[in-house]
Amino acid sequence: MSSEKLSPYAHLYLGLTRQELARRMALGQINPQLLNAQLDQNAQEVKLEAMCEKWIQMQSLEQVDKYTASE
Repeated sequence: MSSEKLSPYAHLYLGLTRQELARRMALGQINPQLLNAQLDQNAQEVKLEAMCEKWIQMQSLEQVDKYTASE
């Protein structure tokens, strides 16, 4: 098993128990580097979504496309 530090919530992202995650990592079925990259990407998407929602509320808008550059 790698010494890679995983988030304490990594098992939830995969829908596994902590014990099952540890077992699969010990067997080499889960790459901790890839899992960390997926967790980071998911966290960035959640933050972006939250920022967009906050901005929409502040602007009193109903919808905005977060992937288009504006102004």
